[in-house]
Amino acid sequence: MQKMKRTLVALAMSAIAVSAYAGKDGYATDPRAAVVKNNYGECWRTSSWSKDKAIEECDADLMPKKEVVAPAPAPVAPVVEAPKPAVPVKMESLTLNAAALFDLNKATLKDEGKQALDAVAGVLLERKYDASKTRINVVGHTDRIGKDAYNQKLSEERAAAARAHLVEKGIPEGMITSEGKGESSPVTQPEDCKKVLKNKKKLVECYAPDRRVEVEIYATVQQ
Repeated sequence: MQKMKRTLVALAMSAIAVSAYAGKDGYATDPRAAVVKNNYGECWRTSSWSKDKAIEECDADLMPKKEVVAPAPAPVAPVVEAPKPAVPVKMESLTLNAAALFDLNKATLKDEGKQALDAVAGVLLERKYDASKTRINVVGHTDRIGKDAYNQKLSEERAAAARAHLVEKGIPEGMITSEGKGESSPVTQPEDCKKVLKNKKKLVECYAPDRRVEVEIYATVQQ
């Protein structure tokens, strides 16, 4: 009876050892197609086993290395530049001799001065500037004779008087501004009149280009 049991066990082990299923040829498998393993978790190989029959479950170190495919990069959103702000660009500057507009040290327009500004207004109106995209700035300047504060105030008053006349002649009020720069932006250089510094009359004549009113035209454009 004991001999019969040993024979049955041997037959069973033999059946397991030689059982082979598709994909696992070279390894012993049980009736459920599972690879038979020992107590150490090692797979049982059959006599037909070779490296080319190695499977991941039993001989992962003998399997060809799998190529790791890097995930495709996420699409980069296009960079949308913010629209550049519209900026005013100086188009032209019309310069008028202050002596032609005002009497000495005065801010009241002379008749000749009004006529000169009438001509400027005619040019501006003829060009039909777009009031929403154009700015006209009247700037008053003085020479360097006298105190800074006095020259600053005189330049502001003269610029304001010239602006008011242009508005009166039809230039849109919202399109035209005025400012005074006193003696801060002279046309002449100190060395130009150095020889006549002690002769006030000649010095006044030498500084004449500094006494002026400028009509600056700016157009707003998209950069």
